[in-house]
Amino acid sequence: MGYYIGYIVSGVVIIISVIIALVAQVKVNNAYEENKEKLSSLDMTGGQLAEKLSSDYDLNLMVRQCNGRLTDHYDPTDRSLNISQENFNSKSIAAQAIVAHEFGHALQHAENYAPFKVRQTVVKASNLISRMIMPLLIVGILLQIFLLGIAGPLVIYISVALYAVAVIANLITLPVEVNASSRAKDLLVKLGCTSDSEVQATDKVLNAASLTYVASLLVSMAYFLRFLFLLLMWTKRD
Repeated sequence: MGYYIGYIVSGVVIIISVIIALVAQVKVNNAYEENKEKLSSLDMTGGQLAEKLSSDYDLNLMVRQCNGRLTDHYDPTDRSLNISQENFNSKSIAAQAIVAHEFGHALQHAENYAPFKVRQTVVKASNLISRMIMPLLIVGILLQIFLLGIAGPLVIYISVALYAVAVIANLITLPVEVNASSRAKDLLVKLGCTSDSEVQATDKVLNAASLTYVASLLVSMAYFLRFLFLLLMWTKRD
């Protein structure tokens, strides 16, 4: 009975976690929209900021534009800062906060920051899992409806394992992202972004982004618990 209650509760937690994830995404978009027109006191575009930081810290990074909206990222495989076109050409507080955050990852890489190194070892598995989860869920539902006695348990075991890895990946990702945001704030302050309004705007953009990683962790944990309780129910039934 306890496992069944846990299974039901985990379903509720999934719904709550998904709502939190949606709210987090809305907060990111709102924070970005609110600050993408506010000019930074640094008077340089996101692309120029990336070049300056790369030069100041002697990292010799490749700085380039990438397609899409808020697709900014640091690629450790070729040590490149990839900045979305809007942020690359913008002198806004939002653009500079995002660029500084991605440069924070470059600093982590250069300093052999331990959580960043661990994160890189699981990123491939995490990407694979993200592609496998939805098809597996669909197959699992069909098997539970039609063939649970034959193939259902295997899907449950696989699901538990996959979501366990997803939880680990998100647990590793969260401190890496929080640290990158902390570095970004320090970088911008050192460059002269010290006014209360600018600091608050930067905090709002980066804190909203951090919330999305918290939401991702909650969602992966909720699904892990869901399948874990399902496995325990199945095991007890046997």
